Amino acid sequence: MGADGISSANYGPEEAFHALQGFAFLTPILALVIAAVVLLISASYIQVIQQFPPGHLIPWKLYVGLLVLLLMTIMNLRGVRESVVILTPIFMIFIITHLGLVVYGFATHIGDLPVRTVQAAEEGRQAVNLLGWGAVLSVFVSAFSKGAGTFTGIEAVSNGLLALREPRVKTGMRTMAYMAVTLAVLAALLLLNYFLFGIERVEGQTLNTVLFSRIMGDWMIGGWHVGQALIWFTIGSASLLLLVAAQTGFIDGPRVLGNMAVDSWLPHRLSHLSERLVASNGIILMGIAAGLMMIYAHGSTTILVALYAINVFITFSLSQLGMTKLWWNKRRELKGWLGHFAINGTGFIICFTMLIVMIDVKMTDGGWLTLLVTAGLVALCLYIRAHYRRVEAKVRELDDILGNLSLGESQVKVEPLKQGEPTAVLLVQRFSGQGIHLLLSTQRLFGGRFKQFIFVSVGAIDSGHFKGAEELEALQDQIETEAQKYVTLARSYGLRAEARTSCELDYVSEIERLCLNIHEEFPNSVFFAARLLFWKDTFLTRILHNETPMTLQRRLMFHGLQFVVLPVRLQ
Repeated sequence: MGADGISSANYGPEEAFHALQGFAFLTPILALVIAAVVLLISASYIQVIQQFPPGHLIPWKLYVGLLVLLLMTIMNLRGVRESVVILTPIFMIFIITHLGLVVYGFATHIGDLPVRTVQAAEEGRQAVNLLGWGAVLSVFVSAFSKGAGTFTGIEAVSNGLLALREPRVKTGMRTMAYMAVTLAVLAALLLLNYFLFGIERVEGQTLNTVLFSRIMGDWMIGGWHVGQALIWFTIGSASLLLLVAAQTGFIDGPRVLGNMAVDSWLPHRLSHLSERLVASNGIILMGIAAGLMMIYAHGSTTILVALYAINVFITFSLSQLGMTKLWWNKRRELKGWLGHFAINGTGFIICFTMLIVMIDVKMTDGGWLTLLVTAGLVALCLYIRAHYRRVEAKVRELDDILGNLSLGESQVKVEPLKQGEPTAVLLVQRFSGQGIHLLLSTQRLFGGRFKQFIFVSVGAIDSGHFKGAEELEALQDQIETEAQKYVTLARSYGLRAEARTSCELDYVSEIERLCLNIHEEFPNSVFFAARLLFWKDTFLTRILHNETPMTLQRRLMFHGLQFVVLPVRLQ
C-alpha cells in the first residue's frame, strides 16, 4: 500500500519543477515545503488510522497501459494475496535504486550547494525587482499545485486498513510512517538534484531519466557501459512500481465501493465477495472506469494526474475536516486533544487551499471532467440511497402489519417431518413481514395442501461481514436465530417445520445446494421465494435489487424442481 504514495515521486516532483518556468531558484524552498506537507498529511492520516518508458515507445503507451490494466484486473480477480506477492520485489528494487541514486547525486554535488544558493538568491532578487512578489508567489503556488501529484496515494493505507494483518492499527501506522518518510526524502532529494544538476526538459524523456543519465550515464567497468544498463534497470523499476501503485487501487477501490454498498449508497451487489474473497463486481467496475479514463486522456500523464489530484484533495479535505470536528467534540473528555486538533486543522487548511488552487490551475487540463464526473457520482449515490430508503420504508410497513404476529405458545408439539408428504420449502432471510407474507400466501394459494415446511436461510458473507472470525460467527448465529422464529411461528399454527441454514460467499450456489439436498430427502417438495414487485420495473430497479429469486428459479427448474416466485407488491 505504501507503493501508491511512494510511486508519486515518479511524476509529482517533475510536474512541480516544470511549472517553475525559469524560476528554478525557488526549487530548494519548494522541496522543503513538499516534504513538510507529505509528513503533515501522513501524520493526519495516522490519526485517521488510530480512529478509524523511453521516448520511442511513447506512441504505444496507451495500448500498453490498457493491456496492463486488463492483466491487473484478471490478476486481482484471482485474489489479493496472489497479486501482492508477485509485485513485492518490484517495490524493493525501486526503493534501493532511486533512494541510492538521489542520495549519491546529492552527496557528490553538495559542494555546489553554497554557490547555487547564492545564485538562486540573486535570481530571486532580480525576479522580485522585475515582476514583484505577487508574480513570484503565483509561480510558486502554481508549481506547488502542479506537483500535488506527489501527495496522491497517501490515503491508500487508511482506505485499505481492513486488508492488513492484526494488529491492524499498529501495522497501518507503521506502514504510513515508513511511506511518509521515504516519500518526503525521495521527493525533496529529487527536486534538489534537479536544481544542483541544472536539469532541463528533454523531449521524450522524464526528468528522472535525464537526471539518472547525468548521474551514471558515463559509468564504465572494463569497457562496458554499465551506466546505460543501470539507467534502463532503474527506469524500468519506476515503471513497474507504478504497476504496484495501480494495484493499490484494485485493493482499496472495491473495498470502498463495498463499504458504500453495505450502507446503501451503491448497488448492494458491489459488496458481494467471490470465492477468492474479492469484491469481483467492484474490481471489474474499477477496471472499466480506469480504461475509459485512459482512453479519454490518450495516456497523457498530465491529464490523468489532473483528474486524480483534484479528487485526492477533495478526499484529503473531507477527511481532515471530519477529524478536526472529531477532536473538537472530544475536547472535554480527551486529554491532549489540542495537539490532534492542530494537526488535522492545519491539514484541512492546507488541503482545502490546495484544492481551490488546483481546480483553478487544472480546470483546462481535465479538471472540469473531474468535477463533472464526481458531481454526477455524488448525485447518483444520493439517488440510490433515497431509493433504498423508500423501499425500506415500504418493507417496514409490511413488517409493522405482519411482523408483530404472535409466535404462539413457547411450548408446542414438535413433530418430525415425513419424507413422503407434500413439503413447502420457503427461502427466507431475516424474520420479517416479507417472509411471513410468503408463509401465509403459500397456505392461502394452496388451500392447506402443505402440512410441513422447511425454511432455508443462507447468510451472504459480503465486505460488511468478512472482517474476522467473530463477525462470521455472529452472522451464523443471527441467521439461525431468525430462521428458528419462522419454525416457531409455523409450529404454533399446528404445522410441522424445521430450518436449514448456512453462511457462504457464493450464497446463491449455497441455496441451490441446500435445495437439491432437501429435494433428495423430500421428493414431494415445492420451493417458494418472495420477490419485490414494483409498479414500474426499470433498469435501475433491476440493478439495485438482486434477481436472486429468478436466478434460483431458473437453476432449480433446470434440475426438474418445482419453484414458485410469489410477488410482494410495493407501490
